[in-house]
Amino acid sequence: MKSKILKILFSLLLTASIIALVSLATLESGNRKVELIEITIIDADNSLFLNPLRVRAHLDTYGQIIGIHEKNLPLQELHNHLMLIPSVRKASIYPTLSGKLNIVLTQKRPQVRVHPEEGPDFYIDELGLAMPLDPVHSARVPIIHAKDINEAEFGVRFLNKVEGDKFWASLIDQIIVDPSGDIKLLPRLGSPIFIGSDQDVEHQKKNLITFYREQVKSGNLKKYKGIDLSYRDQVIATKYAHLN
Repeated sequence: MKSKILKILFSLLLTASIIALVSLATLESGNRKVELIEITIIDADNSLFLNPLRVRAHLDTYGQIIGIHEKNLPLQELHNHLMLIPSVRKASIYPTLSGKLNIVLTQKRPQVRVHPEEGPDFYIDELGLAMPLDPVHSARVPIIHAKDINEAEFGVRFLNKVEGDKFWASLIDQIIVDPSGDIKLLPRLGSPIFIGSDQDVEHQKKNLITFYREQVKSGNLKKYKGIDLSYRDQVIATKYAHLN
């Protein structure tokens, strides 16, 4: 009986000690001031628009953070302020026991640049959402000429079909999308290429490579002002009028 009582007392004392230590740690944590802000950019080598200096400059527009007691840190407000940066996909912010405020950011990934009929250019990111251009840096991505973001989606779908294909990647510079969803490519070199809307990219690639090889051999490649790949079993090429 005495042994059981001692065990119960020991358990109560241990629990009380733990609660006291946690309370003390919480109190000390709340009284601790922010002494340092550390900014981490996920995949920093591929983050064109975000870097610690630019993020810190944005934070400075919020107000003084260094010297604030941890218990008074407006973490949600700071998070919301960071999310105002147009290129930020995700933000995490948390204090440490050493008085450091950690900020971890993930950048949006622009996939294409859209040149609409009206208004400024914009990017479409990896989630298919519009993203404003950066005032300092430009992403090296294909340009899509389209009426708006909805029309530009036809170009994005085509690019998704050819993703990872070195031939298409080396060829495509700009894409023109018409209201019916037809695709025309403006290659880095050579004549515009009409793809159409019913796309079989592998078959069209084979047809185009065959056409290029034949015309390079004959020395006629520069004579064509347009190439049409919308027909499955043939390539229709239009020569410049003065060469007909």
